[in-house]
Amino acid sequence: MTRRRTAVKTVLWLLAGVLGVLTVIRFFRGLGATTALTDTAPWGFWIAFDVMSGVALAAGGFVVAATVYIFGRQRYHAFARPAILTALLGYAAVATGLLYDLGLPWHILNPVVHPQHHSVLFEVAMCVMLYLTVLFLEFSPVILAHPRFQRPWLMRLHALLKKVTIPLVITGIVLSTLHQSSLGSLFLIAPYRLHALWYSPYIWVLFFVSAVALGLAMVISESFFSAWLFGHKPKRELLGNLGRAASVVLLLYVLLRLGDLALRGKLDRALEPNGHAVLFWFELGVSALLPALLLQWRRVRESHGGLFGSAALVVLGMIGYRFDVCIVAFARPEDMPYFPSWMEIAVSIGIVAAAMLVFVFFVE
Repeated sequence: MTRRRTAVKTVLWLLAGVLGVLTVIRFFRGLGATTALTDTAPWGFWIAFDVMSGVALAAGGFVVAATVYIFGRQRYHAFARPAILTALLGYAAVATGLLYDLGLPWHILNPVVHPQHHSVLFEVAMCVMLYLTVLFLEFSPVILAHPRFQRPWLMRLHALLKKVTIPLVITGIVLSTLHQSSLGSLFLIAPYRLHALWYSPYIWVLFFVSAVALGLAMVISESFFSAWLFGHKPKRELLGNLGRAASVVLLLYVLLRLGDLALRGKLDRALEPNGHAVLFWFELGVSALLPALLLQWRRVRESHGGLFGSAALVVLGMIGYRFDVCIVAFARPEDMPYFPSWMEIAVSIGIVAAAMLVFVFFVE
């Protein structure tokens, strides 16, 4: 094992250890002891990062699976396995984060025990549960191919799962499309609390399109990180093609967002001399406009630094977009502001660190 990998794993184990300590505090002393959440601010950092951002960050699984198995681009097959693993770990992290956020953790089963068929949140919950199951089934052949599982009945199960790959992929794409968009639909019930520059009757479209772009950017970022950590060369040409595809999706996202504001007569709000307008242009520039233009430039796509930097901008910018929708641009009582506690942030970082350790384990 290289010194670099040893150092990274040591840091990840330390962060996971902090998570372990905070987990004891959270579940023995309650939300009040670990968060800045209140009755007037019942959702905050954990929802914005662990759920809204976490689900979108895992979008690379269905994007790459569709590219390889549905559209027949077999040359991208090398990205499918790590993308599906990342999606599986990402959705598992989302479910874990929800256990911390819910006042009573066992209430995570409420959508199943007490279904609310007219609720968008019910649809999101069921799709995420089902998609997590689909991702596990999609990744299971990798586990079953290990020599330790070379038993007759497991080999038959492995063969069966390989045969149903296409139906599983199609099911995963349908479920992803539903819940990636429905996360945005949650805010349709709050048109007067979400700032006009972020609210849209078509916010579900913006959430889905941005998730596709973010999924492509995550595949690129993950490939460079993996190459750096494990000492192999990234597939620059293929990653450049993914970058070009991400650029097209990002430009579509920019056009949809600005076009929606223009059609509804709200574009002038982006020209007002206030903090929300500045934040809007900064977020849109970092998340979409700047990386889209950079990725249209061939020299950037052929450069390791340029390609990774552009993908990193998309990742950070799209996380920012979801934070703005959930927290920054969402109206709260002026006398009860919200800012996350250090323990909220540490829990989320710890969950990510634990997921990364599992990823490294599978690669090793």
